Amino acid sequence: MRRRTRRGVIEASAGMVAAVLAASTLTGCGVAGDAPDRPLVGVAMPTTTSQRWIADGDNVTAQLESLGYDVDLRFAEDDVPTQVAQLEEMVAAGADALVIGSIDGVALKDVLAQARGAGIPVVAYDRLIRESPDIDYYATFDNARVGVLQATSLLQGLGVLDAGGQPTGDPGPFAVELFAGSPDDNNATVFYEGAMQVLQPYLDSGVLTVASGETDFASIATDAWSADIAAARMQELLPLYTGKARLDGVLSPFDGISRAVLGAVQGVGYGTGGLPLPVVTGQDAELDSARSIGAGVQHSTIYKDTRQLAEVAVSMVRALLEGIEPEANDITTYDNGVMVVPSYLLAPQLVTKENYRAVLVDSGYYTAEELS
Repeated sequence: MRRRTRRGVIEASAGMVAAVLAASTLTGCGVAGDAPDRPLVGVAMPTTTSQRWIADGDNVTAQLESLGYDVDLRFAEDDVPTQVAQLEEMVAAGADALVIGSIDGVALKDVLAQARGAGIPVVAYDRLIRESPDIDYYATFDNARVGVLQATSLLQGLGVLDAGGQPTGDPGPFAVELFAGSPDDNNATVFYEGAMQVLQPYLDSGVLTVASGETDFASIATDAWSADIAAARMQELLPLYTGKARLDGVLSPFDGISRAVLGAVQGVGYGTGGLPLPVVTGQDAELDSARSIGAGVQHSTIYKDTRQLAEVAVSMVRALLEGIEPEANDITTYDNGVMVVPSYLLAPQLVTKENYRAVLVDSGYYTAEELS
């Protein structure tokens, strides 16, 4: 059943992703009269500590099974050796393809070389796998755009930009602190770079100030995207904002970090009396954060429909197993240090109190009852 893909990509409309899934039924590789082979796809996801990764695993599995594939879904609980061992087991079990949401973007080189040697195609899922030539395709969202949307939302919440994204002329200064994601996740760097493209001019002009002075990625990164680490750092920063000083906003890259930051500031009185909550951004539209946005606590999040991402990844797997060149709409951006990985990028969407029900309920992502 196993086939290697040709290197290269084609560009086509987003609607063709669904068309690939709706194509004719996959036939087996056995001789006439034999039961069709059922391809085995290994799906390696990083953790069950985040709602979105559970949803990713469920969505990919359901769509693969709907095609008649067998699925070996594993979660590594953010432990790199566990994920490596899981992938080694998938290779040894004769997987026909691998879909990998990596924990550490550079830790999988050896096991991916094993997959290559066994003729197993690999689709990197959401997170770019670095320093390996053994990646076939990459399914993700426009991660630089995520950072741009987060930073723009922060500025809009502060009143530096209006609803249309145009400068209001407010000179500030507004006191902000910056948080970034895990340094072993390539996406975290891309989110940060996208955000800083927007924020840096306002930092340079003094409209935004950072009392900690911590603005470089290494200083603000949050290992393992940990809410506990983020909460501890926020608590360490809060003494900088005493007396007349006030924290006006926080750039947060992920809803779990956002809620941790908000918990820390609420613990010292923000959100009560004359001390308003800072404007706090986020990502992943987790249910608790969506409810928080509706309650006027968290300012915004970034919605990334994992159902669509699963559809892209599954369409890539199917094409690879059928010897067809998968669709890609970006063949220049994602250089993993060894090769430019052909990618399919989906569009993220900003969610605020003004549109959270329309975006999340109308799309069927959550029910109205869940958001209540």
